[in-house]
Amino acid sequence: MASPPATEPLPPGSGAASASNPASAPASTPTSTSTPSMAPPQSMAAPSIPNLLGRLGNGPPRAGRGGRRGFGGRGGSSRMGPPSSGPSGFQPPSQHGGGMSRRMDHTGIIQSTDTDAALSRMSAVDIGLLEDPFAQYFAGDGGGPAPRRLPIINRGTYTRTQGLDKIIRAFLSGASDREATPEASQPTSPSPTPQVQQVVSLGAGTDTRSLRLLAQKQEDGRPAFQNVIYHEIDFPTVCARKRNIVQSVPAIQSFLAGPVTEHTPLAGAVGIHRSWKAELGHGNELWAHGLDLRELAGGAGSSTSIDGSDKEVALAGLRTDVPTLLVSECCLCYLQPPEAAAVLRWFADRIKPAPTLTSGLGVVIYEPIRPFDAFGRTMVANLASRGIEMPTLAVYSDGAAQEARLHTEAGLARAKHRTIDDIWSAWVPADEQERVNRLEGLDEVEEWGLLASHYVVVWGSQGAYFDTAWAELYG
Repeated sequence: MASPPATEPLPPGSGAASASNPASAPASTPTSTSTPSMAPPQSMAAPSIPNLLGRLGNGPPRAGRGGRRGFGGRGGSSRMGPPSSGPSGFQPPSQHGGGMSRRMDHTGIIQSTDTDAALSRMSAVDIGLLEDPFAQYFAGDGGGPAPRRLPIINRGTYTRTQGLDKIIRAFLSGASDREATPEASQPTSPSPTPQVQQVVSLGAGTDTRSLRLLAQKQEDGRPAFQNVIYHEIDFPTVCARKRNIVQSVPAIQSFLAGPVTEHTPLAGAVGIHRSWKAELGHGNELWAHGLDLRELAGGAGSSTSIDGSDKEVALAGLRTDVPTLLVSECCLCYLQPPEAAAVLRWFADRIKPAPTLTSGLGVVIYEPIRPFDAFGRTMVANLASRGIEMPTLAVYSDGAAQEARLHTEAGLARAKHRTIDDIWSAWVPADEQERVNRLEGLDEVEEWGLLASHYVVVWGSQGAYFDTAWAELYG
């Protein structure tokens, strides 16, 4: 996913004053508060405040990713990079179909956010907010310590990661947060082979959530999750870069159960995208697909693909008979509304719920909201000045609209949402909030509330499996 640029001037009269863990530990609960040396945090001018989807750091974006996140970028535990203006003279396209060169320009801008997301993740890891042993291998070019983000950005990265991890872990556990409780980590009598579950991450970029979660161990040494098929979809260049890292870093290689293998779509399917697969042991698989999501949108709801042929795009290794969770961290917001809706339909048309716990579809989306209030208008204008547009923002402008899209576009029976502000207050326990505050205090409390209320996590589902797995989340 992509992360838009950087600082957002506060609207006049707003009243604001300024602006995974080791295999044996939970992904976002560090066991140490040691802080490596890093660049001092940047100061923030009084009339400005960072956009949670922006980049706050040192210098322009350095690498390309496939477009995804907020509060630091597109991925799982993302970060923010520096404010940077878009290409000189660039005019944000009004629609993806507005010409190939403009489409490619916008694609490039979205891809450029991936490194910033990885750097934001590293900033939160460096100060001890998050545990992620894999983040360092995807953050920048190894030319020195990652730039330390502002406290308000680190807080956003942490909170968003906690919220999404909670929802995804509940899905993988089959019951809300079951694997995170002390009882779940104690030895138990032998149990049946865990059901196969599937995650599909849209615009995953260099996100490390798949590695973080699937590397986790319970206290008795058993894997926290088994039989998980984890798919990541992003532009071909992004997937190729991630494969190079996975294959070249010894710490990641040691986690693999075999060599990385290459796959192509099923015979007769449209598309020249290539997929690679890594076996992670215990029945877990990581698949990466080099694919523009608009190709899925072109084939949704029919057998006609984006190039007009009568054969549809296929994803190697995708199961349609197991519980599947679709994850979009600030990814679909970069598509035109009909394209975003078509991507959801592509999966909904193929993964049908079952009356038992054997199948079903869930969706979790993280995106900005509230573009029409004073701060929201400023946010949109700032992004536009950098060549960034989020076409879906005006359509799904609040939590209720986000829930409605899951009902109408994905055909889901249930949906719920929380803002990032809500997640911090309701889902982060008081003792954990104290730990975070000790590591890095936050002076901009009013600004935090303003920013965090403009980003939402919405989740919805269809099927008995999710009714059980997410019972607490829907409660």
